[in-house]
Amino acid sequence: MVDNVQRDRAERKNSWLYGLMVLILVFGLAVLIYLERQIVSDRRIAFENAATLLSRELVLKNPDNVRISSDGLKTLAATIRKNPFIKDIYVSKIIAGRGEHIVFPFHYETLLPPRKKNLKRLIRAPLEENGNVWGYLYIEPNNNIIVSVRAAAAAFSLLLILSLVSFYRRVHTQERVITETSFALDERRRELIRLERLALAGMLTANILHDIKKPVLNIKQEAQDMERQPDEKTARAAARSIQEQVELFFNILRDLGLERFVKAREGGEEFVDVNEILERACRLVRYECGSSEVVFDLAEKLPALLARPTRLIQLFSNLILNAFQAMKGSGKLAIRTAFQDGAIHVEITDTGPGIPPELIKKIFNPFFSTRGGETGGEEGSGLGLFISKNIVDDMKGELRVESAPGKGAKFAVVLPVHSQNEKEAQKI
Repeated sequence: MVDNVQRDRAERKNSWLYGLMVLILVFGLAVLIYLERQIVSDRRIAFENAATLLSRELVLKNPDNVRISSDGLKTLAATIRKNPFIKDIYVSKIIAGRGEHIVFPFHYETLLPPRKKNLKRLIRAPLEENGNVWGYLYIEPNNNIIVSVRAAAAAFSLLLILSLVSFYRRVHTQERVITETSFALDERRRELIRLERLALAGMLTANILHDIKKPVLNIKQEAQDMERQPDEKTARAAARSIQEQVELFFNILRDLGLERFVKAREGGEEFVDVNEILERACRLVRYECGSSEVVFDLAEKLPALLARPTRLIQLFSNLILNAFQAMKGSGKLAIRTAFQDGAIHVEITDTGPGIPPELIKKIFNPFFSTRGGETGGEEGSGLGLFISKNIVDDMKGELRVESAPGKGAKFAVVLPVHSQNEKEAQKI
């Protein structure tokens, strides 16, 4: 995970650097293009100024004079050659009846044939005044400056193209990586969904087994009691208890249907006597009681609670079963009820070994057991308190625990009695 974050930061940094480099290259290329245009304009003006300067030379205006003095032309040529855009010049004069002849650079032969072959590659500017052409100025330009600027512009253009190509390749590579990563994430997500469904199925199975084993074990206990005391009274009591457990068994199977993982089933609620539910829950798990003493301190005239009886039996039987298992068949279990502040309070206190402080925050986690660690071990599935906590939360109640090593544990359940149902509950 850390490597991926560092890699993403490095990629973002490289992208910023690439973008900055492209901007610098574009700006530099724009400056060079502007500079080249400015140089071309300045060079044209320099050529025009040179032609204008020579047009005022009177020696060129006499078409009948073949011989001229070159001193004036040398002075003008030296001035013109100082311009950085002009490398060299040639001046011709139109002589009457003989056409154009080169008069500068000066030659001893006054009438030299025009060096047109060599002058074709030069820039030609007419020397004229008032519409009369006296000769021509041939300029050999100094292209070093403009060649350097154009070379720099070409280099910047090449770098810009290479940068854009490289940037495009990086973007294309990143798109491919993102696509592959998206596919991988989709596969991982589907795998996680599959594993989550398997985990839910496993939790459902463990939940069912955890709840249905209590009525089955209680039926077994009733059958053993009938064997030990085969009298009619014991048989009738056992038959009633077995009938209750069978009914509870089927109710649990209905309540633990798969639809509860999508949405809890509505309905099935009725006004119940919490004291009676506690007694039924205690009978349900008495197979774990051993020689433990059970003491009931149940409040009289306790208001009826609107709830699903099966869920309450699950809640209290889980807490009582945990107490019996903690005391290992010997000890004292106290069950107390009270009504105060608009809620029914139930306290289940045992004299077992207690719960270490560092484990109290974990006991409501699924598959955690104080007797077998995270896996539940042989003595506990680790689902009882998890299921109980969910039931209390669904009823908008509260489940608290107080314990200290060697001093037992007390679980307190607070179930609110809704005001809109209190009057009707009192009639039950």
